[in-house]
Amino acid sequence: MVSMWLSTMKNEEASAPTNGSYFLEDGIISSMEEMEKMKQDAKLQLRELLAGETRLKCPDNDAFLVKFLRARKYNVDSAFKNIKKYFKVRRDHPELFVELDPDFNLFDTVCRKHKLVTLSREKDSKGRAIILLNLGTWNSGICSLDNFFRVGTALVEHLLLNDEVQLNGVVFVMDFKNLGIYHLTHLAEIINISLLFQDCMPLRIKGFYVTNNPTLFDILFAIAKHFMKAKLVRRTHLFGTDWNKLRSLIPDDIIPEEGGGRLETYDYDAMERDLKSRAEYFREMSSCGYLDNSKE
Repeated sequence: MVSMWLSTMKNEEASAPTNGSYFLEDGIISSMEEMEKMKQDAKLQLRELLAGETRLKCPDNDAFLVKFLRARKYNVDSAFKNIKKYFKVRRDHPELFVELDPDFNLFDTVCRKHKLVTLSREKDSKGRAIILLNLGTWNSGICSLDNFFRVGTALVEHLLLNDEVQLNGVVFVMDFKNLGIYHLTHLAEIINISLLFQDCMPLRIKGFYVTNNPTLFDILFAIAKHFMKAKLVRRTHLFGTDWNKLRSLIPDDIIPEEGGGRLETYDYDAMERDLKSRAEYFREMSSCGYLDNSKE
C-alpha cells in the first residue's frame, strides 16, 4: 500500500529533509503519517522564513504556501526564494500585474474578439491544463504586449489556485499563424516578459506545442532558446500544420475549425465567469508585496 501511495505522490512530495529540502525517494518515506509530518514541517519552516522577511506582506495560509512548495518539490529554501522573486517581479513590473481583478474590457478585446489567449475547458490525457496563445495574430493595434501578457497572468494565477494544475502542470500551445517581420521588432520585449514568468511563477510548465510555425519561427526560436531553461527547450515541440497529431494530444476546443476543432465556438463567457470568481483573490494579492520600492 505504501509503495502504491508513493507512486501516486511522486510528482508532489518529498523525502527526508536535508538543508530544508525534501525529495520523494523509495525507502525513505515509510508511511503516510511520515509524509504528512514532512509536509507540515515544510510549511512551518517556510512560514518562519517568511516571518523573517519583515518588508514583505505575504499570505501565510496553507493554500498559498503549498502552491510554491509543490512547484519546488518541497525544497523549502527554493520555495522561499521563489516567493521572494514572485513579489519582486510584481513590484518591479506592475504593468503585468495591475488590476488583475480583472479588466473585462481588456478580456473582451484580447480573448472574446481576437482569441489571443484561450484556456481549454478540458485537461489533456495527463491532467494538464492547456492554454492557447495566438502570438502570430497579435499586433499593437489590438493591445500592448503588456496587456496581452497581463491577461495571460490572470489566467495563470487563476489556474494556480487549482490543486490538479499545481501537481500536473500546464502546456502552452503557441500558434504562430500570420507571424511576420513586425513581430521580430518586438522580440526582445517578448523574451524579457517570458523570462519573468519563467523565473517567478510557481508553475510546472510541461510543454510548449508550436503550431503554424513558418520559417521565420526558426530564427525566433534560435534566439529565444538561449534564454530558456534547458528542460523547456527539450519540452518544445514543433507541429507545423499537422493538426491530426496535435489533436491527439490536446482538447479540440482550442483547435480551430481548419484543424478539425471547435475554437470558433469556444465559450468565453464561461472563461470570464471563472476569472470573476477569483476577484477576491486578485484583490488580496494586490494588497500584498514588498512594503517599499527599494531595489536589491
